[in-house]
Amino acid sequence: MAEKILKSLILVESPAKARTLKKFVGRNYSVASTDGFLKDLPKSRIGVDENFQPDYITVRGQGKLLAELKRETLNSRRIFLATNPDAQGEFLARQFCEIFGVNPQSRCRIVLNELTKENFKAALSAARPIDENLADAFQAKQIIDKYVSHKVGEYLERKIWRGVKVGRFRGLLLKLIANPPAKKFLAVEKKLTLSTLQKLALKELNFSAARTRFIADQLYEGMNFESEGCAGLITFPHGGEIFLTGERREPSAVKKFLTDYQFKLYELIYARLTGKISPEKISLDGTICDAALMAALDELKIDWADFYAGGVASLLKRKYIAAENSVYKITALGERVLEAVGFFDENFSAAAYNEVNAQVKEISAGTLKKISVIKNFCDKFNENFSAAMISLGEDAQPQQEPVVESEEICDKCGRKMLIRHGRYGTFLACSGYPDCKNTRPFLEPTDKTCPKCRKKLVKRTLSRNRIFYCCEACDFMTWDEPQAMTCKTCGATMFAHKFKGRTSMLYCGNENCPTRTNHPVNKILAEIKRRAQVRREKKAAKS
Repeated sequence: MAEKILKSLILVESPAKARTLKKFVGRNYSVASTDGFLKDLPKSRIGVDENFQPDYITVRGQGKLLAELKRETLNSRRIFLATNPDAQGEFLARQFCEIFGVNPQSRCRIVLNELTKENFKAALSAARPIDENLADAFQAKQIIDKYVSHKVGEYLERKIWRGVKVGRFRGLLLKLIANPPAKKFLAVEKKLTLSTLQKLALKELNFSAARTRFIADQLYEGMNFESEGCAGLITFPHGGEIFLTGERREPSAVKKFLTDYQFKLYELIYARLTGKISPEKISLDGTICDAALMAALDELKIDWADFYAGGVASLLKRKYIAAENSVYKITALGERVLEAVGFFDENFSAAAYNEVNAQVKEISAGTLKKISVIKNFCDKFNENFSAAMISLGEDAQPQQEPVVESEEICDKCGRKMLIRHGRYGTFLACSGYPDCKNTRPFLEPTDKTCPKCRKKLVKRTLSRNRIFYCCEACDFMTWDEPQAMTCKTCGATMFAHKFKGRTSMLYCGNENCPTRTNHPVNKILAEIKRRAQVRREKKAAKS
Protein backbone atom coordinates (compact mmCIF):
# COMPACT_ATOMS: atom_id res chain seq x y z
CA MET A 1 0.00 0.00 0.00
CA ALA A 2 1.48 3.32 -1.08
CA GLU A 3 2.20 5.83 1.65
CA LYS A 4 -0.14 8.82 1.62
CA ILE A 5 1.65 11.99 0.51
CA LEU A 6 1.05 14.95 2.82
CA LYS A 7 0.02 18.09 0.96
CA SER A 8 0.94 21.66 1.79
CA LEU A 9 -2.09 23.71 2.82
CA ILE A 10 -2.77 27.20 1.48
CA LEU A 11 -5.12 29.26 3.65
CA VAL A 12 -7.14 32.15 2.20
CA GLU A 13 -10.00 34.19 3.67
CA SER A 14 -12.48 33.88 0.78
CA PRO A 15 -14.29 30.80 -0.63
CA ALA A 16 -14.28 32.34 -4.12
CA LYS A 17 -10.53 32.87 -3.93
CA ALA A 18 -10.07 29.29 -2.73
CA ARG A 19 -12.07 27.93 -5.69
CA THR A 20 -9.86 29.80 -8.15
CA LEU A 21 -6.58 28.75 -6.53
CA LYS A 22 -7.62 25.08 -6.39
CA LYS A 23 -7.69 25.00 -10.19
CA PHE A 24 -3.99 25.71 -10.68
CA VAL A 25 -1.98 25.08 -7.48
CA GLY A 26 -1.12 21.48 -8.40
CA ARG A 27 -1.66 18.14 -6.69
CA ASN A 28 0.92 18.81 -3.95
CA TYR A 29 -1.20 21.60 -2.49
CA SER A 30 -4.66 21.89 -0.97
CA VAL A 31 -6.55 25.16 -0.47
CA ALA A 32 -8.95 26.05 2.34
CA SER A 33 -10.94 29.18 3.17
CA THR A 34 -11.40 30.63 6.66
CA ASP A 35 -14.49 32.53 5.45
CA GLY A 36 -13.19 35.80 6.89
CA PHE A 37 -11.99 36.32 10.46
CA LEU A 38 -11.76 33.27 12.73
CA LYS A 39 -11.08 35.39 15.82
CA ASP A 40 -11.96 39.03 16.38
CA LEU A 41 -12.65 41.62 19.07
CA PRO A 42 -15.95 40.85 20.84
CA LYS A 43 -19.08 42.77 19.83
CA SER A 44 -20.75 42.87 23.26
CA ARG A 45 -17.84 44.45 25.18
CA ILE A 46 -14.88 46.69 24.50
CA GLY A 47 -12.37 43.82 24.21
CA VAL A 48 -9.42 46.14 24.94
CA ASP A 49 -7.87 46.39 28.43
CA GLU A 50 -6.49 49.47 30.20
CA ASN A 51 -3.10 48.91 28.57
CA PHE A 52 -4.77 48.78 25.14
CA GLN A 53 -4.13 45.05 24.74
CA PRO A 54 -6.81 43.26 22.68
CA ASP A 55 -8.81 40.21 23.73
CA TYR A 56 -9.65 38.22 20.60
CA ILE A 57 -12.39 35.60 20.76
CA THR A 58 -13.67 33.06 18.25
CA VAL A 59 -16.14 34.73 15.88
CA ARG A 60 -19.71 33.59 16.47
CA GLY A 61 -20.56 30.74 14.09
CA GLN A 62 -16.91 30.03 13.20
CA GLY A 63 -16.19 27.45 15.94
CA LYS A 64 -16.98 24.40 13.79
CA LEU A 65 -14.92 25.67 10.85
CA LEU A 66 -12.03 26.53 13.18
CA ALA A 67 -12.01 22.98 14.55
CA GLU A 68 -12.09 21.50 11.02
CA LEU A 69 -9.20 23.71 9.91
CA LYS A 70 -7.13 22.74 12.94
CA ARG A 71 -7.56 19.08 12.05
CA GLU A 72 -6.61 19.80 8.44
CA THR A 73 -3.49 21.77 9.40
CA LEU A 74 -2.28 18.88 11.59
CA ASN A 75 -2.30 16.65 8.50
CA SER A 76 -0.48 19.14 6.27
CA ARG A 77 3.20 19.10 5.31
CA ARG A 78 3.46 22.90 5.34
CA ILE A 79 1.07 25.80 5.78
CA PHE A 80 1.10 28.91 3.58
CA LEU A 81 -0.97 32.05 4.21
CA ALA A 82 -2.29 33.65 1.01
CA THR A 83 -4.63 36.24 2.52
CA ASN A 84 -5.14 39.56 0.73
CA PRO A 85 -2.02 41.66 -0.04
CA ASP A 86 -2.87 44.54 2.32
CA ALA A 87 -2.57 45.39 6.02
CA GLN A 88 -5.72 43.47 6.98
CA GLY A 89 -4.52 40.43 5.03
CA GLU A 90 -1.15 40.59 6.79
CA PHE A 91 -2.87 40.81 10.19
CA LEU A 92 -5.04 37.78 9.34
CA ALA A 93 -1.96 35.85 8.19
CA ARG A 94 -0.22 36.56 11.50
CA GLN A 95 -3.32 35.60 13.45
CA PHE A 96 -3.59 32.32 11.51
CA CYS A 97 0.05 31.65 12.41
CA GLU A 98 -0.90 31.96 16.10
CA ILE A 99 -4.03 29.82 15.74
CA PHE A 100 -2.44 27.00 13.74
CA GLY A 101 1.05 27.01 15.21
CA VAL A 102 2.96 28.34 12.20
CA ASN A 103 6.30 30.08 12.76
CA PRO A 104 5.70 33.67 11.53
CA GLN A 105 9.43 34.02 10.80
CA SER A 106 9.33 31.12 8.34
CA ARG A 107 8.66 31.60 4.63
CA CYS A 108 4.92 31.09 5.10
CA ARG A 109 3.46 34.25 3.54
CA ILE A 110 2.38 34.25 -0.11
CA VAL A 111 1.45 37.63 -1.63
CA LEU A 112 -0.97 37.29 -4.55
CA ASN A 113 -1.51 40.63 -6.26
CA GLU A 114 -3.36 38.78 -9.01
CA LEU A 115 -4.91 35.32 -9.17
CA THR A 116 -3.33 33.66 -12.19
CA LYS A 117 -1.28 30.48 -12.50
CA GLU A 118 1.94 32.30 -13.40
CA ASN A 119 1.54 34.81 -10.57
CA PHE A 120 0.94 31.98 -8.09
CA LYS A 121 4.18 30.25 -9.11
CA ALA A 122 6.12 33.50 -8.74
CA ALA A 123 4.48 34.29 -5.39
CA LEU A 124 5.17 30.80 -4.04
CA SER A 125 8.85 31.00 -4.94
CA ALA A 126 9.00 34.45 -3.25
CA ALA A 127 7.25 33.32 -0.03
CA ARG A 128 8.43 35.43 2.91
CA PRO A 129 7.96 35.75 6.70
CA ILE A 130 5.05 37.73 8.16
CA ASP A 131 5.54 41.49 7.94
CA GLU A 132 5.01 42.34 11.61
CA ASN A 133 4.95 46.09 10.95
CA LEU A 134 2.18 45.79 8.35
CA ALA A 135 0.12 43.54 10.65
CA ASP A 136 0.64 45.99 13.52
CA ALA A 137 -0.58 48.84 11.33
CA PHE A 138 -3.97 47.17 10.80
CA GLN A 139 -4.22 46.18 14.47
CA ALA A 140 -3.52 49.73 15.68
CA LYS A 141 -6.37 51.15 13.59
CA GLN A 142 -8.68 48.29 14.57
CA ILE A 143 -8.07 48.85 18.30
CA ILE A 144 -8.52 52.63 18.04
CA ASP A 145 -11.78 52.24 16.10
CA LYS A 146 -13.20 49.65 18.54
CA TYR A 147 -12.09 51.60 21.62
CA VAL A 148 -13.64 54.86 20.41
CA SER A 149 -16.95 53.40 19.15
CA HIS A 150 -17.50 51.42 22.37
CA LYS A 151 -16.67 54.35 24.67
CA VAL A 152 -18.84 56.76 22.67
CA GLY A 153 -21.58 54.13 22.88
CA GLU A 154 -21.27 54.12 26.70
CA TYR A 155 -21.86 57.87 26.70
CA LEU A 156 -24.66 57.86 24.11
CA GLU A 157 -26.64 55.10 25.84
CA ARG A 158 -26.91 57.45 28.83
CA LYS A 159 -27.38 60.63 26.82
CA ILE A 160 -29.89 59.15 24.32
CA TRP A 161 -30.64 55.43 24.78
CA ARG A 162 -29.17 51.93 24.54
CA GLY A 163 -27.85 50.82 21.18
CA VAL A 164 -26.95 54.30 19.92
CA LYS A 165 -23.28 54.50 18.91
CA VAL A 166 -21.08 55.99 16.23
CA GLY A 167 -17.43 55.55 15.24
CA ARG A 168 -14.76 57.83 13.80
CA PHE A 169 -15.48 57.52 10.08
CA ARG A 170 -19.26 57.32 10.46
CA GLY A 171 -19.28 60.30 12.80
CA LEU A 172 -17.35 62.27 10.20
CA LEU A 173 -19.72 61.12 7.44
CA LEU A 174 -22.76 62.08 9.51
CA LYS A 175 -21.35 65.60 9.92
CA LEU A 176 -20.92 65.94 6.15
CA ILE A 177 -24.51 64.86 5.49
CA ALA A 178 -25.80 67.35 8.06
CA ASN A 179 -23.57 70.21 6.85
CA PRO A 180 -22.38 69.46 3.31
CA PRO A 181 -19.78 71.78 1.76
CA ALA A 182 -20.72 73.43 -1.51
CA LYS A 183 -19.02 71.41 -4.24
CA LYS A 184 -19.61 71.88 -7.98
CA PHE A 185 -17.88 68.80 -9.33
CA LEU A 186 -16.34 65.45 -8.43
CA ALA A 187 -12.86 64.99 -9.86
CA VAL A 188 -11.94 61.64 -11.45
CA GLU A 189 -8.24 60.90 -11.02
CA LYS A 190 -6.01 59.54 -13.78
CA LYS A 191 -4.83 56.48 -11.83
CA LEU A 192 -7.42 53.71 -11.61
CA THR A 193 -7.77 53.15 -7.88
CA LEU A 194 -10.84 51.78 -6.09
CA SER A 195 -12.06 55.32 -5.37
CA THR A 196 -11.64 56.28 -9.04
CA LEU A 197 -13.49 53.15 -10.10
CA GLN A 198 -16.37 53.88 -7.72
CA LYS A 199 -16.69 57.37 -9.18
CA LEU A 200 -16.57 56.13 -12.78
CA ALA A 201 -19.07 53.34 -12.15
CA LEU A 202 -21.41 55.80 -10.43
CA LYS A 203 -21.31 58.10 -13.47
CA GLU A 204 -21.18 55.59 -16.33
CA LEU A 205 -23.18 52.64 -14.94
CA ASN A 206 -25.17 54.16 -12.07
CA PHE A 207 -23.56 51.57 -9.75
CA SER A 208 -23.54 52.25 -6.02
CA ALA A 209 -20.19 52.26 -4.22
CA ALA A 210 -21.14 48.99 -2.53
CA ARG A 211 -21.95 47.25 -5.83
CA THR A 212 -18.73 48.45 -7.46
CA ARG A 213 -16.60 47.32 -4.52
CA PHE A 214 -18.31 43.93 -4.41
CA ILE A 215 -17.94 43.25 -8.14
CA ALA A 216 -14.33 44.47 -8.18
CA ASP A 217 -13.56 41.85 -5.51
CA GLN A 218 -15.23 39.20 -7.68
CA LEU A 219 -13.14 40.20 -10.70
CA TYR A 220 -9.99 39.88 -8.57
CA GLU A 221 -10.98 36.59 -6.90
CA GLY A 222 -11.44 34.86 -10.21
CA MET A 223 -13.82 33.25 -12.70
CA ASN A 224 -14.12 29.80 -14.22
CA PHE A 225 -13.36 30.05 -17.94
CA GLU A 226 -14.04 26.34 -18.46
CA SER A 227 -11.43 24.92 -20.87
CA GLU A 228 -9.24 28.00 -20.36
CA GLY A 229 -9.09 27.41 -16.61
CA CYS A 230 -9.75 29.74 -13.66
CA ALA A 231 -8.18 33.16 -13.14
CA GLY A 232 -8.78 36.66 -11.91
CA LEU A 233 -9.31 39.50 -14.37
CA ILE A 234 -7.86 42.42 -12.40
CA THR A 235 -5.19 42.92 -9.76
CA PHE A 236 -6.06 43.40 -6.07
CA PRO A 237 -8.39 46.44 -6.03
CA HIS A 238 -7.78 47.72 -2.47
CA GLY A 239 -5.06 50.05 -1.31
CA GLY A 240 -3.39 50.75 -4.64
CA GLU A 241 -3.69 51.10 -8.39
CA ILE A 242 -5.82 48.57 -10.32
CA PHE A 243 -4.43 46.85 -13.42
CA LEU A 244 -5.45 44.05 -15.75
CA THR A 245 -3.82 40.73 -14.90
CA GLY A 246 -0.93 39.38 -16.94
CA GLU A 247 -3.35 37.30 -19.00
CA ARG A 248 -5.10 40.52 -20.17
CA ARG A 249 -8.39 39.05 -21.37
CA GLU A 250 -10.61 41.19 -23.61
CA PRO A 251 -14.19 41.79 -22.40
CA SER A 252 -15.71 40.15 -25.49
CA ALA A 253 -13.72 36.96 -24.84
CA VAL A 254 -15.05 36.55 -21.28
CA LYS A 255 -18.56 37.98 -21.59
CA LYS A 256 -20.31 34.59 -21.61
CA PHE A 257 -18.66 33.69 -18.29
CA LEU A 258 -19.70 36.89 -16.48
CA THR A 259 -22.96 38.21 -15.08
CA ASP A 260 -24.36 41.37 -16.61
CA TYR A 261 -23.03 43.49 -13.74
CA GLN A 262 -19.59 41.85 -13.82
CA PHE A 263 -19.28 42.35 -17.56
CA LYS A 264 -20.29 46.02 -17.43
CA LEU A 265 -17.76 46.83 -14.72
CA TYR A 266 -14.98 44.83 -16.37
CA GLU A 267 -15.70 46.49 -19.70
CA LEU A 268 -15.45 49.88 -17.97
CA ILE A 269 -12.14 48.91 -16.31
CA TYR A 270 -10.74 47.58 -19.59
CA ALA A 271 -11.75 50.73 -21.48
CA ARG A 272 -10.17 52.96 -18.86
CA LEU A 273 -6.91 51.02 -18.71
CA THR A 274 -6.59 50.84 -22.50
CA GLY A 275 -7.13 54.59 -22.88
CA LYS A 276 -10.64 54.52 -24.33
CA ILE A 277 -12.02 56.54 -21.40
CA SER A 278 -10.14 59.63 -20.19
CA PRO A 279 -10.30 61.31 -16.75
CA GLU A 280 -13.06 63.85 -16.41
CA LYS A 281 -15.11 65.77 -13.89
CA ILE A 282 -18.58 64.77 -12.70
CA SER A 283 -20.90 67.77 -12.31
CA LEU A 284 -22.88 68.01 -9.05
CA ASP A 285 -26.35 69.45 -8.76
CA GLY A 286 -26.12 70.55 -5.10
CA THR A 287 -28.03 67.63 -3.57
CA ILE A 288 -26.51 65.44 -0.86
CA CYS A 289 -25.86 62.35 -2.95
CA ASP A 290 -23.04 59.81 -3.16
CA ALA A 291 -21.06 61.89 -5.67
CA ALA A 292 -21.34 65.02 -3.48
CA LEU A 293 -20.16 63.12 -0.38
CA MET A 294 -17.26 61.57 -2.31
CA ALA A 295 -16.25 65.06 -3.46
CA ALA A 296 -16.42 66.36 0.11
CA LEU A 297 -14.29 63.47 1.41
CA ASP A 298 -11.77 64.06 -1.38
CA GLU A 299 -11.51 67.73 -0.40
CA LEU A 300 -10.78 66.67 3.20
CA LYS A 301 -8.17 64.21 1.86
CA ILE A 302 -9.98 61.30 3.53
CA ASP A 303 -9.09 57.79 2.33
CA TRP A 304 -12.71 56.64 1.90
CA ALA A 305 -12.80 53.98 -0.83
CA ASP A 306 -12.93 50.94 1.47
CA PHE A 307 -15.23 52.45 4.11
CA TYR A 308 -17.73 54.69 2.33
CA ALA A 309 -20.32 52.06 1.33
CA GLY A 310 -20.30 50.42 4.77
CA GLY A 311 -20.48 53.81 6.51
CA VAL A 312 -23.56 54.96 4.60
CA ALA A 313 -25.23 51.55 5.05
CA SER A 314 -24.66 51.71 8.82
CA LEU A 315 -26.07 55.25 9.13
CA LEU A 316 -29.16 54.17 7.17
CA LYS A 317 -29.61 51.00 9.24
CA ARG A 318 -29.34 52.90 12.51
CA LYS A 319 -31.78 55.49 11.14
CA TYR A 320 -29.40 58.41 11.65
CA ILE A 321 -30.01 59.33 8.02
CA ALA A 322 -32.72 58.58 5.46
CA ALA A 323 -32.48 58.20 1.68
CA GLU A 324 -35.03 59.29 -0.91
CA ASN A 325 -34.29 59.12 -4.64
CA SER A 326 -30.55 58.66 -3.89
CA VAL A 327 -30.49 61.84 -1.78
CA TYR A 328 -29.50 61.64 1.90
CA LYS A 329 -30.89 63.68 4.75
CA ILE A 330 -30.22 63.56 8.46
CA THR A 331 -33.04 62.33 10.72
CA ALA A 332 -34.14 63.66 14.11
CA LEU A 333 -32.19 60.83 15.78
CA GLY A 334 -29.14 61.68 13.66
CA GLU A 335 -29.40 65.31 14.80
CA ARG A 336 -29.48 64.16 18.43
CA VAL A 337 -26.41 61.98 17.89
CA LEU A 338 -24.48 64.84 16.26
CA GLU A 339 -25.40 67.23 19.06
CA ALA A 340 -24.47 64.67 21.73
CA VAL A 341 -21.03 63.88 20.28
CA GLY A 342 -20.01 67.53 20.30
CA PHE A 343 -17.57 66.61 23.09
CA PHE A 344 -15.67 64.52 20.54
CA ASP A 345 -15.45 67.05 17.70
CA GLU A 346 -11.66 67.05 18.02
CA ASN A 347 -11.50 63.23 17.78
CA PHE A 348 -14.05 63.01 14.96
CA SER A 349 -12.44 65.72 12.82
CA ALA A 350 -10.93 65.12 9.39
CA ALA A 351 -7.55 66.30 10.72
CA ALA A 352 -7.60 63.68 13.50
CA TYR A 353 -8.72 60.95 11.09
CA ASN A 354 -5.95 61.77 8.64
CA GLU A 355 -3.37 62.00 11.41
CA VAL A 356 -4.17 58.45 12.56
CA ASN A 357 -3.98 57.19 8.97
CA ALA A 358 -0.59 58.88 8.51
CA GLN A 359 0.70 57.33 11.73
CA VAL A 360 -0.63 53.92 10.72
CA LYS A 361 1.45 54.19 7.54
CA GLU A 362 4.47 54.97 9.68
CA ILE A 363 3.79 51.84 11.72
CA SER A 364 3.76 49.78 8.52
CA ALA A 365 7.08 51.38 7.54
CA GLY A 366 8.58 50.51 10.94
CA THR A 367 9.19 54.13 12.02
CA LEU A 368 6.48 54.17 14.74
CA LYS A 369 5.35 51.59 17.30
CA LYS A 370 1.67 50.63 17.34
CA ILE A 371 1.26 51.07 21.10
CA SER A 372 2.48 54.68 20.98
CA VAL A 373 -0.05 55.54 18.23
CA ILE A 374 -2.91 53.80 20.07
CA LYS A 375 -2.01 55.37 23.42
CA ASN A 376 -1.52 58.85 21.98
CA PHE A 377 -4.95 58.93 20.33
CA CYS A 378 -6.88 57.16 23.10
CA ASP A 379 -5.37 59.28 25.90
CA LYS A 380 -6.54 62.46 24.14
CA PHE A 381 -9.91 60.85 23.46
CA ASN A 382 -10.29 59.84 27.13
CA GLU A 383 -9.96 63.47 28.23
CA ASN A 384 -13.02 64.33 26.13
CA PHE A 385 -14.78 61.14 27.20
CA SER A 386 -14.33 62.02 30.88
CA ALA A 387 -15.72 65.52 30.28
CA ALA A 388 -18.70 64.05 28.43
CA MET A 389 -19.49 61.58 31.23
CA ILE A 390 -19.12 64.28 33.92
CA SER A 391 -21.65 66.42 32.05
CA LEU A 392 -24.23 63.65 32.52
CA GLY A 393 -23.89 63.57 36.30
CA GLU A 394 -22.78 60.76 38.60
CA ASP A 395 -26.16 59.02 38.67
CA ALA A 396 -26.63 58.80 34.89
CA GLN A 397 -27.78 55.33 33.84
CA PRO A 398 -28.31 53.73 30.42
CA GLN A 399 -31.68 54.78 29.00
CA GLN A 400 -34.23 52.60 27.26
CA GLU A 401 -35.51 53.62 23.85
CA PRO A 402 -38.82 55.48 24.33
CA VAL A 403 -41.98 53.45 23.93
CA VAL A 404 -43.53 54.15 20.54
CA GLU A 405 -47.22 53.77 19.81
CA SER A 406 -47.90 51.74 16.67
CA GLU A 407 -50.83 51.91 14.27
CA GLU A 408 -51.80 48.34 15.22
CA ILE A 409 -54.89 47.63 17.31
CA CYS A 410 -55.03 44.87 19.92
CA ASP A 411 -57.22 42.10 18.59
CA LYS A 412 -58.31 41.18 22.14
CA CYS A 413 -59.31 44.51 23.71
CA GLY A 414 -59.18 47.08 20.90
CA ARG A 415 -56.51 49.32 22.48
CA LYS A 416 -53.37 50.59 20.74
CA MET A 417 -50.38 48.28 20.52
CA LEU A 418 -46.99 49.61 21.67
CA ILE A 419 -43.59 48.84 20.14
CA ARG A 420 -41.48 47.25 22.87
CA HIS A 421 -37.93 45.85 23.04
CA GLY A 422 -37.24 42.71 25.06
CA ARG A 423 -34.70 39.93 25.44
CA TYR A 424 -36.09 38.20 22.34
CA GLY A 425 -36.15 41.31 20.18
CA THR A 426 -38.73 43.91 19.17
CA PHE A 427 -42.41 43.07 19.65
CA LEU A 428 -45.90 44.61 19.95
CA ALA A 429 -47.55 44.71 23.35
CA CYS A 430 -51.00 45.95 24.30
CA SER A 431 -51.09 49.38 25.95
CA GLY A 432 -53.67 47.96 28.34
CA TYR A 433 -51.08 45.87 30.22
CA PRO A 434 -51.46 44.40 32.85
CA ASP A 435 -55.21 44.10 32.20
CA CYS A 436 -54.47 42.82 28.71
CA LYS A 437 -51.24 40.87 28.17
CA ASN A 438 -51.61 40.39 24.43
CA THR A 439 -48.32 40.46 22.43
CA ARG A 440 -47.26 39.63 18.89
CA PRO A 441 -44.16 40.05 16.69
CA PHE A 442 -43.45 43.54 15.39
CA LEU A 443 -43.17 43.42 11.62
CA GLU A 444 -41.76 46.67 10.27
CA PRO A 445 -42.95 47.41 6.72
CA THR A 446 -40.39 48.01 3.98
CA ASP A 447 -40.65 49.29 0.41
CA LYS A 448 -38.96 46.14 -0.97
CA THR A 449 -40.90 43.42 -2.80
CA CYS A 450 -40.88 39.67 -2.23
CA PRO A 451 -38.98 37.87 -5.05
CA LYS A 452 -41.39 34.95 -4.79
CA CYS A 453 -44.87 36.56 -4.97
CA ARG A 454 -44.03 40.30 -5.46
CA LYS A 455 -45.93 41.38 -2.32
CA LYS A 456 -44.22 43.63 0.26
CA LEU A 457 -41.40 42.43 2.52
CA VAL A 458 -41.48 43.17 6.24
CA LYS A 459 -38.58 43.32 8.70
CA ARG A 460 -38.37 41.68 12.11
CA THR A 461 -35.71 42.46 14.73
CA LEU A 462 -34.70 39.71 17.16
CA SER A 463 -32.34 39.69 20.14
CA ARG A 464 -28.78 41.00 19.70
CA ASN A 465 -30.10 43.14 16.83
CA ARG A 466 -30.43 40.13 14.53
CA ILE A 467 -32.74 41.00 11.65
CA PHE A 468 -34.61 38.87 9.17
CA TYR A 469 -37.01 39.70 6.35
CA CYS A 470 -40.17 37.86 5.41
CA CYS A 471 -43.11 38.30 3.05
CA GLU A 472 -46.42 39.66 4.28
CA ALA A 473 -48.27 37.16 2.08
CA CYS A 474 -46.19 34.01 1.39
CA ASP A 475 -43.60 31.86 3.20
CA PHE A 476 -40.49 33.66 1.85
CA MET A 477 -37.93 34.44 4.56
CA THR A 478 -34.26 35.48 4.54
CA TRP A 479 -31.56 36.79 6.88
CA ASP A 480 -30.01 38.76 4.00
CA GLU A 481 -30.75 42.46 3.54
CA PRO A 482 -32.87 43.41 0.51
CA GLN A 483 -31.30 46.04 -1.72
CA ALA A 484 -32.81 49.05 -3.49
CA MET A 485 -31.64 47.60 -6.82
CA THR A 486 -33.55 44.96 -8.75
CA CYS A 487 -32.22 42.15 -10.93
CA LYS A 488 -31.59 43.26 -14.51
CA THR A 489 -32.53 39.78 -15.76
CA CYS A 490 -35.85 39.06 -14.01
CA GLY A 491 -36.71 42.25 -12.10
CA ALA A 492 -36.76 40.59 -8.65
CA THR A 493 -35.29 42.19 -5.53
CA MET A 494 -31.54 41.79 -5.04
CA PHE A 495 -30.16 40.73 -1.65
CA ALA A 496 -26.77 41.07 0.07
CA HIS A 497 -25.29 38.13 1.99
CA LYS A 498 -22.79 39.52 4.49
CA PHE A 499 -19.47 38.00 5.56
CA LYS A 500 -17.28 38.97 8.47
CA GLY A 501 -14.29 41.00 7.37
CA ARG A 502 -14.97 41.10 3.63
CA THR A 503 -17.38 42.41 1.03
CA SER A 504 -21.00 41.26 0.92
CA MET A 505 -22.21 38.95 -1.85
CA LEU A 506 -25.05 40.30 -4.02
CA TYR A 507 -27.57 37.90 -5.55
CA CYS A 508 -31.06 37.81 -7.06
CA GLY A 509 -33.74 36.63 -4.60
CA ASN A 510 -35.55 34.70 -7.32
CA GLU A 511 -34.28 31.11 -7.10
CA ASN A 512 -35.38 30.45 -10.69
CA CYS A 513 -33.52 33.42 -12.17
CA PRO A 514 -30.79 32.47 -14.71
CA THR A 515 -28.29 34.54 -12.69
CA ARG A 516 -28.69 32.06 -9.81
CA THR A 517 -27.38 29.14 -11.91
CA ASN A 518 -24.16 27.93 -10.25
CA HIS A 519 -24.14 31.03 -8.03
CA PRO A 520 -21.94 30.48 -4.92
CA VAL A 521 -24.71 31.80 -2.67
CA ASN A 522 -26.84 28.72 -3.44
CA LYS A 523 -24.58 26.48 -1.37
CA ILE A 524 -24.50 29.01 1.48
CA LEU A 525 -28.30 29.36 1.61
CA ALA A 526 -28.76 25.59 1.41
CA GLU A 527 -26.48 25.13 4.43
CA ILE A 528 -28.40 27.80 6.38
CA LYS A 529 -31.68 25.99 5.63
CA ARG A 530 -30.16 22.64 6.64
CA ARG A 531 -28.99 24.01 9.99
CA ALA A 532 -32.42 25.56 10.63
CA GLN A 533 -34.08 22.23 9.90
CA VAL A 534 -31.73 20.43 12.31
CA ARG A 535 -32.57 22.95 15.05
CA ARG A 536 -36.30 22.50 14.44
CA GLU A 537 -35.96 18.73 14.63
CA LYS A 538 -33.98 18.90 17.87
CA LYS A 539 -36.54 21.27 19.38
CA ALA A 540 -39.39 18.97 18.32
CA ALA A 541 -37.61 15.94 19.81
CA LYS A 542 -37.20 17.69 23.18
CA SER A 543 -40.86 18.64 23.32
